[in-house]
Order: sequence, then structure tokens, then C-alpha cells
Amino acid sequence: MPKSSKFILILAAMCLGLSIGLVSLAQTTEVKLDERVEPEDLELKEPKILPDSRLYFMKEWSRGIQSFFTFGRLKKTELEQKFASEKLMELKKLVEEGKVNPKVLEKATEKYEKSLEKIKALAERIKEKAGEDENVSKFLDKFTKHQLLHQRILQKLEEQVPEEVFQKIKEAREKHLEKFGEIMTKLEDRTEKLRERLEKQMENIEGSKFKNFKNLEILKELEEKIPEQAKEAIRQAQENALKKLQGDLEKMATTDQERFKEYIEKISGDKEKQLEILENLKLPLREKINAK
Repeated sequence: MPKSSKFILILAAMCLGLSIGLVSLAQTTEVKLDERVEPEDLELKEPKILPDSRLYFMKEWSRGIQSFFTFGRLKKTELEQKFASEKLMELKKLVEEGKVNPKVLEKATEKYEKSLEKIKALAERIKEKAGEDENVSKFLDKFTKHQLLHQRILQKLEEQVPEEVFQKIKEAREKHLEKFGEIMTKLEDRTEKLRERLEKQMENIEGSKFKNFKNLEILKELEEKIPEQAKEAIRQAQENALKKLQGDLEKMATTDQERFKEYIEKISGDKEKQLEILENLKLPLREKINAK
């Protein structure tokens, strides 16, 4: 074979390899965009003292002091919400650093769950002012956004923790959905307002071009846990998110649709719910994606 032909073949192979690598990188980036939650997303600093530290009791002691000297029902609720986010980020960092002692992880998970219980109890005390107090509405906006992010963290943790801790994280995620739904409906019982708030906060969360797929999955799980009177709001939000996803996918180039198939194979979460979403896409698009 002439040297020039060999050169062309080598160059073509290199280009093909580069192309595949770029697609793979793009796919990985899109999955990371919809799974990654950083401390600043929850208005926090990077946790330094973790639950496996001998000094952690001092951090818990400091939280108790802060709570004692925080006055007003709403302020206390906001502070406990901050503590819950901190505890979840601590758990996340433990796993990311490979500190996977089952007892430590289980205890850290229990502390997070206790914070959720406290938020629920505190919400009972501010619900009578929820419809008239603008500050309660602002809290609920932030709470909704942060709880959507909590679900992303918990979904990813299910894939990362040791097998003996998996069930504990799964149960924590299900309890979180219940508390999320209960607190939202205690502070906002108007279906339209509840739907609007959910949609607005989902839109405010940064993500990939496929983020409505992840939003839909969380909404489907939330519908199963939320009180009956709020289910219609969740269903309406699902319907709107599905329309957005359908429209986005239809406008995408074939290469993006191929990347979407790879995305749904790699993204963390409930695979049964994800399959339901795909089945709810309009037939021509569903067949096109499944054929890839």
C-alpha cells in the first residue's frame, strides 16, 4: 500500500477516534450536569468537618447553640432547612472521599432524616401565615428548589454507597419525598400556585438540554408520596414537563437524539420511572429514539 494511502487511513482512524471521544465526553458532561450538586447550589460552603471526625460533636453543638438563639418560627424553619442541606452534603462528601464505613454513613443518614422531621414540625407552626406572609412564600420557593436538588443527591448516592448501606439511603430518599410533599402542601394548598412554584424552581435549576427528563422522573416519584389533594398539581407539572421534553427532542439534531439515548442509559435514578417517561413520548419520536 502506498505511503500516502496509509497516511490517509491513519488520519481517518484518528479522526473517527476523536469524534467518538468527543461524543462520549459530551454524553458524560450532560449526565454530570444533571447529577452534580455543589454546596453553592444549596447556598452553603464546602463542608470541612465530616461525621467521621472526632470534632464533629462540636459542629453539632454549634448547631444547637445557633438554633437556641434563633427566634421566630420562620427563622427557625429556615435554619433547620440549612442544617438538613449541610448534613446531606456531608454525607455526599464522605462517599466521594471513599469514607464508606457503613456505621458512619447510616448515622449520618439518620441525622439528615431527623432534620427533615424537625422541618416538618416547624412548618406546622407557620402554615397559618403561609397564604399572607411574603417571607413564607420566599422560604417555600427556596425550600422547593433545595429539595429537588436533595433528590438528585440521594439518587446518585444510591449508586455510590456500599451494598449494606443502599437500603438505608433508599429509605431516606423515600422519606424525603414524603416530607417534601407534606411540607409543600402544608404551606401551599392552592393547586395552581403549587404547580407554578414547582415548575419555576425546576427551571431555575441549571442542567443539560435533557434536564426535563430528570425533572419528570422526580415529579413521578413525588406524585406517589404527596398527599392526595396535591396530586393534581403534580400531574399538571408532569404534563407540561413532558411537552417541553417532547418539543426539545423533536427540535434536536439526530446526533443529539443519539446522545439522549446514551444519557438515559447512564443517568442515575429510578429506571422504571424513566421507562414510563419514554413510553409517554409521542409514538414517532419514541420509535426513533428506541431505534438508535
